[in-house]
Amino acid sequence: MELDYPTILFFFVLTNIFNIALFTYQYFFHHKKWYLSVFILGLLFQTIALILIAKRSALPFLYTVQISNFFFFSSFALTTYGLVSFDGKIRKNLLTVFVVSTILFYSSFLVVAESDIRRLIIQIIACSFFYGIGSFYLFNFENKYKFANIISMALFIFAAFQLYRANVLYQINQPYNFLKGSTIDNWYLIISLFSVSTFRIGFIMLLKERDEQTILLKNKIIQEDKLKLEKLNRTKDKLFSIVAHDLRSPVSTISGFSEMLISNLKDFSTTKSEKYLGIINSTAHNTLILLDNLLNWANSQTGQIKFNPQKLELTSVVQEIVDLSTSTAIAKGISLVQNKSEEVEVYADEALLKTILRNLITNAIKFTNPGGNVKVIAKKEQTKVEFVISDTGVGMEEDTVSKLFGKEANETSIGTANEKGTGLGLLLCKELVEKHGGEISVESELGKGSVFKFTLPLYKPACA
Repeated sequence: MELDYPTILFFFVLTNIFNIALFTYQYFFHHKKWYLSVFILGLLFQTIALILIAKRSALPFLYTVQISNFFFFSSFALTTYGLVSFDGKIRKNLLTVFVVSTILFYSSFLVVAESDIRRLIIQIIACSFFYGIGSFYLFNFENKYKFANIISMALFIFAAFQLYRANVLYQINQPYNFLKGSTIDNWYLIISLFSVSTFRIGFIMLLKERDEQTILLKNKIIQEDKLKLEKLNRTKDKLFSIVAHDLRSPVSTISGFSEMLISNLKDFSTTKSEKYLGIINSTAHNTLILLDNLLNWANSQTGQIKFNPQKLELTSVVQEIVDLSTSTAIAKGISLVQNKSEEVEVYADEALLKTILRNLITNAIKFTNPGGNVKVIAKKEQTKVEFVISDTGVGMEEDTVSKLFGKEANETSIGTANEKGTGLGLLLCKELVEKHGGEISVESELGKGSVFKFTLPLYKPACA
């Protein structure tokens, strides 16, 4: 059965005009994106080519064959490039390949312009080439979209069949008339209708699917921002609580005793003055630690804490913190000992390591009675250093130990000399140790003291 060629062309032109109108509507009312205009331009070029071919009897060879096929080659490149750019990315390398390929295909076409069958084979190969690339890109797209896979399959079927059709025509190697309605051409019309309809309708569905994923992603970001804001509000409330209550007491103590000394300096004995000055000094020292913890904790909660790990000589760092804590230990009648060990280099942030050690040593002194002992030990292991801060203090119950590093329980206990704190020290230590990739733990028994342990890496982690 011979095909009614004008009817076929009219059907394809009408289909293209409908698709142009459909995608133009999508462009102006749903997706005003550059890649959609590229796709529309490709459809327009294909429509022009079909109209020129339909007028083959009324127009010269130049228009009906040479110019029409230029529009055909360009339409394959434009529609495919618009399709694979649905995520909005400009793929410059692919654009270069498409431009060069269009020129090469069209140049080859002009060389064999006098042969109907060779012209058709080049046109078929060009179509298969561009649609095949489109199929490959959509199938391997990093974000898996359901309609991207459907379109990819439709393009692959069409491209593969086109190559088979080109091979059949090459084997015929004689004048070819599409109007005779051969089996291969009938199948071509069926597969063309299926594939073209699938990828054009699928393109609209793909854009809709991408919009839905974009909305989900934005909602996720909004939810994450909401949680961050809630966390910041909790941090703010905690800061205000500390400033309003925990800082007020030590500042009042310093103010009260200093005022007493100024007012009664002549009446006080040297011993009494030294006692009050010791209280002022101890309170100021604890307040300074409190403020330092407060600042570091706030920075940690807001993600602004600086982290610059490097190789450090461990002995000098530990010795510095022990020396700074010695006066507090002596004032309380506690023995503070650093067990000397072999020189070890640890991979850590110096400022944060000092904050961890200062908090754990201060905490040990705080809960140790006069006459007690606090020991600081650093032990080198295979890939890490283990720090041990032990004391002979009051210890803790098992229930207290289990909640010690929990974010929900930041309540502090009063020290053996009525020292106060915020409860932030241990929580801060846990966060800083984990930031280094280490672990922190505690062993304690009520009335028998506590042992705090934490580890830091000896070397720079491979992933750092």
